[in-house]
Amino acid sequence: MTSNLVKMQRIQSGSDPAFAELVRIYMESHPESERKPASLLSSMIMRPEYLFLVATQDRLVVGFSITLCFLNSDAALLEYMAVTPNLRGQGIGQTLFKETVKFEKASERFILAEVDSDKRQTADKTNRMRRKKFYRKLGCQEIDGLSYIMPPVSNSKPPAMDLLVYRRELPKTVEKEHLRAWLQSCYIQVYGMTANDSRIDKMLENLPKHLRLI
Repeated sequence: MTSNLVKMQRIQSGSDPAFAELVRIYMESHPESERKPASLLSSMIMRPEYLFLVATQDRLVVGFSITLCFLNSDAALLEYMAVTPNLRGQGIGQTLFKETVKFEKASERFILAEVDSDKRQTADKTNRMRRKKFYRKLGCQEIDGLSYIMPPVSNSKPPAMDLLVYRRELPKTVEKEHLRAWLQSCYIQVYGMTANDSRIDKMLENLPKHLRLI
């Protein structure tokens, strides 16, 4: 199988047979500390600002992406993306990303992606470096100096994450208050937190007015 045979489609209902396959890949691919319950995915798919995309080969679901286009914002969060384990390394993930960022209302937005941080010495650092390299090859950049704090989505402590940014034409810098608006949208619309969550101030307190994208 090759990635040029991949077809993309949007699903908008938990009753779609493709949704069950999406959930299967989701559970296989993401650790508990990063996973939301399947019941929550079922409610998310009903929200029009969410894009649930599946990649198929020979009518079989082989990957998916879940993106939230923030309300009243110029940004979106690529919440989850994964390829079924036995088909990784065949270019399907690249196709998923490229098709997701150009899909409908996501195409003109800044696309944010939470990626496992490779800044610390961990047992899986090699895998973390590989994941970040994957996104960087596709044009994503990192916000210089930002120590991202991901709120918990389960009873497990969230892993250390970095925040990457993509757009077809990225500026060289982003203003601190622009970043604040993105973080607030993420905390409110994804994690159910408040705009004045203390973690947002903690992330921004020592950053300059203009932040490089590197």
